[in-house]
Amino acid sequence: MDSSRSKMRLLSLGALFLSTSSALPNGLYSRQVDDAPKYTALGCFLDTGSRVLPSKVISTHDMTAEKCAANCRGYDYFGTQWSSECYCGSNKPTDAAPASECNMPCSGNPDETCGAGMRLNVYEFDRACDDLDTEEPPVVISGFEYKGCYTDNVPQRVLGGITVAQHDMTLEKCAATCTAGGYAFFGVEYGTECFCGTNLDAASTKVSEGECSMTCMGNHSQQCGGPNRLNIYEKPNPVGAGSNLESVGDFHYASCWTDKVDDRSLKAVDWRTDDMTVEKCADRCSEFSYFGLEYSRECYCGNELIGQAAPEKDCAMLCVGAPGQWCGGPDRMNLYTKATSTSVTTSAEVTTPVETETDTPTITPEPETTTAPTEPETTTSDIPVSTTELPSSTESSTTTTQGPELTTITDCPPTPTYNGNPAYCYVSSGLPTACRQLASTTLNSRSVGPSMSACKSALTRYGMPTNPAATACFPTTALPAVPSSALARSVADSVYACLHAPTASVICQSDSACATNTYTVGQVPSPTPSTGVDLLKGDGGFEDGTLGDWVLGPSTHLVSTTISNARPKSGSRGLLMRYLNVNGGGNSLTYNLPVVPGQQYRFSLSFQHTNPSSTTSLYLYVYPDILQTPFTEAQLYGAPANAWGTREITFTAKASWVQLVLHVGGNVVATNDVYIDDITFVRLT
Repeated sequence: MDSSRSKMRLLSLGALFLSTSSALPNGLYSRQVDDAPKYTALGCFLDTGSRVLPSKVISTHDMTAEKCAANCRGYDYFGTQWSSECYCGSNKPTDAAPASECNMPCSGNPDETCGAGMRLNVYEFDRACDDLDTEEPPVVISGFEYKGCYTDNVPQRVLGGITVAQHDMTLEKCAATCTAGGYAFFGVEYGTECFCGTNLDAASTKVSEGECSMTCMGNHSQQCGGPNRLNIYEKPNPVGAGSNLESVGDFHYASCWTDKVDDRSLKAVDWRTDDMTVEKCADRCSEFSYFGLEYSRECYCGNELIGQAAPEKDCAMLCVGAPGQWCGGPDRMNLYTKATSTSVTTSAEVTTPVETETDTPTITPEPETTTAPTEPETTTSDIPVSTTELPSSTESSTTTTQGPELTTITDCPPTPTYNGNPAYCYVSSGLPTACRQLASTTLNSRSVGPSMSACKSALTRYGMPTNPAATACFPTTALPAVPSSALARSVADSVYACLHAPTASVICQSDSACATNTYTVGQVPSPTPSTGVDLLKGDGGFEDGTLGDWVLGPSTHLVSTTISNARPKSGSRGLLMRYLNVNGGGNSLTYNLPVVPGQQYRFSLSFQHTNPSSTTSLYLYVYPDILQTPFTEAQLYGAPANAWGTREITFTAKASWVQLVLHVGGNVVATNDVYIDDITFVRLT
C-alpha cells in the first residue's frame, strides 16, 4: 500500500545477501551491510497473543533477519518467528527465553534461526548509524506544524476534545474540523479517526514513525496513524485555550466533576443544543443551585449534587457555541454553584474508579461532521475546588435536600433523526426490491400476486419480525387466478400506499424539531449509541469462550467452527473456522442487531490462514443492504500464510436493523485453517 511520510524503502535481495557478520560476546553479532539498516541481535524472547512487537507483520518463504530488518525500517526493534514471520515495534521486549528455544531455521537461510512457536529472535536497530533518508517529509497542512507519531490511550484519549470518524478521512478534513471547534491540536488515527484537543496529554509519548503506518481512507498518499497511534499536528501560535468563567450570574465555577450516564450528578434538568455556552446553561438553570456543562453541548441543572471532583484535564471539550469556553467531556462536567448551595454527596474516596460513558449522544460541530465520545480516565486525583461551598472531605455524606421526582429533557437534533418508529423499518429508497416492484409500471395481472407474496416474505426475512400493522396491508383473500389489469393495479397501489402510511408504515420515521420529555428520576431512557463505539460489545473477541450472539449455520461437515487459544490477535481467544476439504461449499456465522437508518457503519475483522494452496474464501455480507466483499478480495488463495490481514465493509444503513454475516468456504483442493479475531461493528456517522 502506498504511503508518504513513513514509507519504508526495501532493499534488493542481492544487496541483502552480500552481508557479513562478526562475532560478539555472549553470541551477539552485528551485521555490516553498506546499504542495509544496521542492527544488533538481542537474543531469544517470549512472545504473547497480543504480540510484543505488534506492527507491520509479514510472512514470506524466504525470511531472514536482513529481510525483516528491511521490512521494519523506521521502527526501533524487529524480530523473526516461526521460520517465516517478521514483527516490528518500538518497545523493547522484556521477557528473555533460553537461546535453545529459538531453534527454527529461517525459511530464507537455514544457517540462521528465526525463533519458534511464540519465540522471537529479537534485534535492535543501530540508530546512530542508520541513514535518515528513508522517511519522506510530512504532509504540510496550512496553519499547523507536524509533531510526530504519538501513543494514544483507551479509554482516556490524549487529545480530549471532539472526535470524528469518517470513511473518507484526510488530514485536511481533520484540520478543518478541529479548527472550527477552536482546538490547537489535531491527530489522525486508524485510517478514519480524527481527534481534537487544546493540548497533548503528558501520558502520550513520541514513538517511531513506522508505528503510524496506516494511510488515510480519503487520501492514500497521507498517513493517518495506526492502532492507538496518532499523527499529531499543532498550531504554532494558538490563540489561547478554553477557560472557565470565574462567575456567571449568581454562579461561581467549582471544578471539573464526575458524572454517569445512568445516574446523573445533576438530575433536575437535562438540556442539549448545538450552540451551547456557559451563559446559556446558567440562564436555563437560574432557579437551581448547581449547573454543569458536559460533552460540548449538554447542560444539567439541580439542587442536589452527587459525585466528586475530577482532574481538570478530564474536562477538555470546548463549548460548541463558544470555543473559548470549557464544556466538560465524556462523563465529566464543568460544575458551577451558587454561594448558598449546601447539598452535596461525594464518593467515599477520590480514587474510586469512574464508569465510562459508552452511550453518549453524538456531537455535530459542523453540519457534515458527526463526533464520537472519547472515554474518560478511570481514576481521579486530588484537585482543589475553587469554592468553599463544596466539601473537601472524602468521607461519604448523605443528601438531605428533597429532590424533584421528575426530570425534564429537551433535545434538539441538528438534522432529522430516526425516532425509533416503526421498530423494524426501511428508508423509503431502501424497501426490499420485491416491495418496490409493486409500484412498477411494468406490473401486470399475472405478476401482482407473486410480487405481493415476495414483498411480504422479504419484510420478514433474516429472522427479523414484521411490523404487525404492515402485515394488515396485504389482502387476506386470494386474488383471482388471473385478475383484471385494473384490479391488479388497484391492489398493488393499495398495498404500496399502505406500507408508506404513517399508521401502518414500514418506512422509518424521523423527527427534526426539538423534543421535550419528562421522566421519573432514574428512569431516563439511554441515548442512542455514539459514533466510534463497537456495537458488538465484546462478541467480536470470543474471550468468554463462546460464540456470544453469533449464530452458526448448519454446514458443520464442510467447515468446523471452534473457539481457539492458538492464535488470537488480541486477548486470549479467537475464532477458528477450518475448511475441511470434503466438498465444495462453506458455512456462515450471523449476527442481528438494531441500527440507525441513514447512518454509516463499518463491519470489520482481522484474519490469518495457514494454507495459501487452498482455494478458500472469506466473505463478509450485510443484509438487508445485500452487500458483500468483492470476489477478488474474498479469495485467500495465494495470500501469505500466518500473517494478519483485514476485511471490512462500510455502508449506509437502509433499515433499522442489520444482519452481519461472515462466511468461510472453498473448493475441493486442500484444507485450510482460518483464524478470525477482533470483529467490530462501529457507527461512523
